Amino acid sequence: MDGKIYRSLSFIIIFSFVTVMLYLHNQSSHITGTNHLTAHAQPYEVPDTYPIPTINGSVIQDQSGSWLLKIKTENFQFTPEKIGSTDIKYNEGHAHLFINGKKVNRIYGQYYNLDYLKPGTYEVKVTLNTNDHRFLSINGEIVSFTETIKVAKEE
Repeated sequence: MDGKIYRSLSFIIIFSFVTVMLYLHNQSSHITGTNHLTAHAQPYEVPDTYPIPTINGSVIQDQSGSWLLKIKTENFQFTPEKIGSTDIKYNEGHAHLFINGKKVNRIYGQYYNLDYLKPGTYEVKVTLNTNDHRFLSINGEIVSFTETIKVAKEE
């Protein structure tokens, strides 16, 4: 009887601890912050009077077999030291990398290694974002670059 009570009590304590830790993590998570969600939901429209920021690029397999994303921007400067700033400018910030619609990471420069990819089809999308993470937008269209790559099975 003592063993069953001990196991039951241990389970309740561990379960309660894990539940509280998950709750606290979720409450302090970057993703659940109100400003973060609001910033991502509302694109930041570039006025017609400003030089239009653009992005293009390519995804290639390097000699080691991993995949390399190379991007080129015009009228836009990467400013990783200003991430989170409320001083928003139309020509600076960072990029967000999405693979198959899922955000993977931020990009702060011209190159990003996608690593080795399993066989399949991948849609690689890179968006230009303000320092507070809003998508830059021109006439309602998000400033982005998209390329679809197919990774073949090794033979």
